[in-house]
Formats: sequence, C-alpha cells, structure tokens
Amino acid sequence: MKSIILPLVTGIAVFFLAGTLTAYSQVHSTTGGGSWSDTLTWVNWKVPTATEDVVIEGPVDVTGAECNNLVVQPNGILQNRSYTNYTLRVRGNLTNNGIIRNYPGWYNLYITVGGDIINNGEWSNSYTYLTGSQDQTLSFTKEFTGYRLEDANSGSALIANTDLNFKNTKIDLNGSQMKLSQGGKLYIYGEWLFNGQIMGSNSEIYLYDNAFLERVTLDNVALKGIINVYSSVVIEEESVIDL
Repeated sequence: MKSIILPLVTGIAVFFLAGTLTAYSQVHSTTGGGSWSDTLTWVNWKVPTATEDVVIEGPVDVTGAECNNLVVQPNGILQNRSYTNYTLRVRGNLTNNGIIRNYPGWYNLYITVGGDIINNGEWSNSYTYLTGSQDQTLSFTKEFTGYRLEDANSGSALIANTDLNFKNTKIDLNGSQMKLSQGGKLYIYGEWLFNGQIMGSNSEIYLYDNAFLERVTLDNVALKGIINVYSSVVIEEESVIDL
C-alpha cells in the first residue's frame, strides 16, 4: 500500500509547488533595458505575459503591453516607445521607486492600473487610469505630476493611505469618491479636481497656483487658504472653510 500512496502524494506536492511558482513568477528587465517587446530587454530572454509580475531595473520602452503587478526600481525608467502613443495595462498594483514618464519630447504613455498605486519617485506620464472594480489605495511619498489621473470605474473609491500631493494634474473622480485618511492632507498645485465626492476625517485640502474644484461634494474636510471654485461645490455641515 505504501508503495502506491507515496508516489501519488509526491506527485501532488510537485504539482502544487509548480503552480505556486507560476502564480508568483517575476520577470526582471536587464539594467540596460530596451523595448518591452524585445526578448533581449529581459533577464533569461523572456518577454512578460499578462499574468506575470514585472520588475523594471533599467530604461524600458513600452510598445503596448500587459502584466500583473509592476515595480519600477530606483534605477528603472518606464516610458513609451518614441514612435507613437502606447498603453501599458497593469492588472494589479503599480509601485514606482524610479521614473514613469513620456518618452522625452515624443508622444505619450498611457497606463491603466487595476490595483493600488504607490509612488516614491517621478511619475509624470500623460494619462493614468484607475480601472479596479474594488477600492484602490493611493500612497505617495513624492508628488504626482502626471497630466491626468482618472478613476475609470465609478463603482469603486480611491483610498488615500498617505497625504497626497498633485502638481499640474487634472484629477477626474468620474462620479466616485476619494477618501482621505484620518487627519490626512490633499495638496493640489495648478489644474483642478472635479466630478466626485471627497470624504475625510478631520482632513484638509490645500489649493495652490490657481488650482480649483468643480462639481465636488466635500464631507468632513477643511478647505485651507484661497479656494477657487469653478462650479457646483457642495460643502456638508462637517466641513469648514479656513481662510
């Protein structure tokens, strides 16, 4: 009996291990980088698939791609190929410790993100769309300077895990909610935030450089300084204006 059961158990264990490795496999770029679609850009000459996690270790040019989670390391650069606009679809979380940008002087990089965003570096590409069906968290240690940040799924909220600092970014909530952390701060320099609800808990919003709000409902937040309103801002009773 043992001689029959033992190979069966061993086979199951090997199968489970293989499945685990596949589910959490990572594909790393080389430090020299290159085009996303070029096998030479990647360690072990393997272009990432849509179900794999990707780690960017050098300058990588997107030519239209999809992956699971994505991490840009401190020496990494993620940008579009210079020929035209390109889109990168990230199914899971995107962590930036390096640079995310448009190719200098040439066209735009579009990114869709289905999970959470962590920004610890330079994030200045043209368009970033948050597409998750569940609430997505935003965590910034550096300012976000992309041209547009849009919540493309109004059925889920944006949750601020840290203070948020936006510079020259159009923020479109698309009818959804942005929930600030307890005592958290939202800084907007230039451009505007529009079309949604901002909820807080003793939280604060600061507008600088002619930034303004449009079609926004505020709940339990304090507006600080000079407040520019383009149209239709509703302030709930718990909110205050502190000039």
